[in-house]
Amino acid sequence: MSILDIFKGKKSIQNDKTSDSPKTEHKKAATITAINIRFGGDVHSLPGMDVDDTFIFQLPFQNTIGNGLLPDNLKGPVITVEKITVDKPFILLEIDPKLPTEVQYLTKMKFNLKIKAPEGNYSGPMLIKLETNSKDNVDISISKIILATNNKKVELEESMFSMNIKKGQPFKKDIQLYKILSYNTKVKDIKINEPFEIISVKPEVPFVLDRKDSYVANIVIKAPNFNYAGEMEIGFYE
Repeated sequence: MSILDIFKGKKSIQNDKTSDSPKTEHKKAATITAINIRFGGDVHSLPGMDVDDTFIFQLPFQNTIGNGLLPDNLKGPVITVEKITVDKPFILLEIDPKLPTEVQYLTKMKFNLKIKAPEGNYSGPMLIKLETNSKDNVDISISKIILATNNKKVELEESMFSMNIKKGQPFKKDIQLYKILSYNTKVKDIKINEPFEIISVKPEVPFVLDRKDSYVANIVIKAPNFNYAGEMEIGFYE
């Protein structure tokens, strides 16, 4: 799964004030130049803002693990956000809702973080870190997809992807076969490099590339039970 779309929407900020406080001229306590959110090995950036001594930051979150890669009949995993931290010199005072919190697949939510700003007219970034239960998940990072036949290999353009997914979870890849095969070629077998396994292919093998404009194979692949980083090679054999 790619997690680049985990954080959606715009930031929300609320300076913490009491209703009976005397009215005084507003003066910023700190300038946050950028809000960096670290989750699952990736860092997502949001624009900065001016804040008071104590402020509430609404952290947008969506569980999109496996979205776009899972077969239509499967849902992605429920994830549990177990820990949220804010790096010094900021101090995290409260989190609402309280942790741990389960987030269902494709569910959107917001965490309200009450934060104390640093003293001394601070100007700089703020780093927020999220941690989830990952003991049943694996990280898959594919540097490129290579398509192969008995006599040639072709690197698929813009094929790099990454995801965090359940161990052994099926996911799908759509492959344009004219990147590697010619019109009227008969495909009798399809193989993939370890540690991956092919669960199913549509159209089922054997099949003939008998459409001149486009021919896409829908391949459902089983993820390994451990983290993997490297190439994925899919072979098509006559």
